[in-house]
Amino acid sequence: MAKSIIEGENELTKKILAKEMNQLNNLRDVLARSSQVASNMGNILDSFEHRLARLETTILPVYQQTGNLQRRQQRITKTHRSIVFLMLLGFFFIIGQVEGLVRERPGAMGVPSYLEAMDRLALACQYFEKNNPQSVELENVTTLFEAGTDSLSTEFREELKKYQRPVDPVITMSLIEEDDLNEDTLGGVELVPPSVREDLRSIAAWLDKHNKSDRLTVYAKLRADALTQSLQALRDQQRSGSIERGSTPGAQNSPAFKRQPNMGRGGTLPRHRTGLKNLKNAIGGRLKPPGGNMPYSGVSTPGATGEEILEETDVAIYLTQVTALHRLALAEHLLVQQLVPEDRVTRTFELILKDPMNKLVAEGESLAAQASKSVARGEQQAVLSVLAMLKHVMAMQPEYDRLLVNCQTSIKSKFAAIINMLQETCVKALDGFVEGVKSEGERQLPKDGTVHEVTSNALIFTEQLIDYASTLRPMLERDSSLSSASANHPPGADTAKALLGAYIKRVLSNLGVALVRRSESYSDPTLSSVFRLNNYNYILKTLHSSDLLIFVSLIEPHCDKLYNDQILEQKRLYSQSWSRVLHYLVNAEDISLAVIQAGKLRDKDKQIIKERFASFRRENFNIRIRFTMIFCKSGNFTKKNPESSFFIRFQSFLDQIVWKSFGLDKNKKKSKKNNHIKYA
Repeated sequence: MAKSIIEGENELTKKILAKEMNQLNNLRDVLARSSQVASNMGNILDSFEHRLARLETTILPVYQQTGNLQRRQQRITKTHRSIVFLMLLGFFFIIGQVEGLVRERPGAMGVPSYLEAMDRLALACQYFEKNNPQSVELENVTTLFEAGTDSLSTEFREELKKYQRPVDPVITMSLIEEDDLNEDTLGGVELVPPSVREDLRSIAAWLDKHNKSDRLTVYAKLRADALTQSLQALRDQQRSGSIERGSTPGAQNSPAFKRQPNMGRGGTLPRHRTGLKNLKNAIGGRLKPPGGNMPYSGVSTPGATGEEILEETDVAIYLTQVTALHRLALAEHLLVQQLVPEDRVTRTFELILKDPMNKLVAEGESLAAQASKSVARGEQQAVLSVLAMLKHVMAMQPEYDRLLVNCQTSIKSKFAAIINMLQETCVKALDGFVEGVKSEGERQLPKDGTVHEVTSNALIFTEQLIDYASTLRPMLERDSSLSSASANHPPGADTAKALLGAYIKRVLSNLGVALVRRSESYSDPTLSSVFRLNNYNYILKTLHSSDLLIFVSLIEPHCDKLYNDQILEQKRLYSQSWSRVLHYLVNAEDISLAVIQAGKLRDKDKQIIKERFASFRRENFNIRIRFTMIFCKSGNFTKKNPESSFFIRFQSFLDQIVWKSFGLDKNKKKSKKNNHIKYA
């Protein structure tokens, strides 16, 4: 019993001992780890201490230098305060120091020195206004400062006025002729000498800095006047040159011009970089009719009786003015950049261009109004002058857009207004021309049935429109009927040409209707057919001899065939009236053609001819009258168709038999004029 108790206690003791031993081992492990951590912490602290030592070694020189800088700053601040104090003291004595300089003219004392004195006065004004606004010193300094400012403004204005002279017209024309404008080229236009520019620039910058920007308005006004004077000088030179050459402005604006052989078609307008020579050629050739003979009679000259007309010289001057304004404006812009502060350049440039642009617009309106009056009087050739203006202005528009890129819309719109105004004038004139072709039936018809004046004028006018196809495009596109007609043009064809072709077709259609209506005014049906035949033939020949057929063919491919059919029909009608005449002449077998051409007629032959003419006179008196009218007054139809065997025979008959038989061959012109009716 006791033994079991002892054994139980031993077992319990062993368990407790094992547990304690286990705890002891754990304690030893923790102690070992703690010792390791302590060792690591000691190493870290040693490293941190070492690094702090190195940082102290590094920072100490910087700290010492910072201290030195702080001491220097304190000395500088003290010195500055001393200087400011001295300056403040100087403000009280500045009037005595700079008054003598400020009272003088800036140019005499030198602009840099004068501006330096004015800067000192400006500082004194600021000091007294801030610290002692009621002081007498402020009043005295302000008075002197204002006097100096006025002197600078006066100097600025006087220097500009000194060089406010117009540019020599010769120099302006050289700018117009220049193909490649650059800063060097524009620099050759000496608006202000280089020696004066720097002083003016310094004065302008100083005035602008001290809120005297109104002086830039003065600059803009003076330069605008100079620009206007330059344009006026160019205009005066052109007018005087025109007078010296003895030109007669406006003479070619009449629709009653005459064709001149080998003259060619004019009207090519200069590009925006075209020289004076080409510009003159464009104006001079603008109204020249195409080459060829014009077989019409009874031409009148409306507008040549002292009425207000659009003169060619005025158009030439206006085109030159448009280009000259651009060139001179470029030179002014370059000068503004050199003299005016950068932030004021655009505004100043706008003020310079305002008046010249207004005058250019007003002059364009005046010319357009004159053109409208000329068109209203039936002088359709005035439209060509407006088209010449419009073509040149449209060519110059990109150049003006680049020049005015930063300007206000109000300035840019002025140039666009010129284009719109000229386009409106052209639209009204073109519409009026179409209606005029149809309605001008009251004019006297040619008695001999030759080409009517309206026919010739219409073709000449439309032919001269060819050179303005691209210019006319935006105006013709407004007409929906023309746009729809040109929409079906052949692929690859120019739309502008198709639109013009549609317009020419409209003119020809109205002309055809008018010719038929006018031909009905003849009492003789044969003369009506002759009238239509001559006009149709003239239209077709003109279409082939010019580029008109190319344009019309884009809209009406069979245009020439239609006219040929009309001509054949009129020839058929005309030939029917000669049946009785041919009966007497063609069947004259008693006299051979060889004998007639040789001119050796026997008395018997002469008697046969007299009897045939007597029979002709007795049987058909009316045909004799038509014979007299057509062949005795005109003779154009026979001369225009020499290939016809009948007309060869008839001409030989007249020359060899009638004239020679009756002794009229010595002076045929006089005989034909005075004795046709008597001896025919």
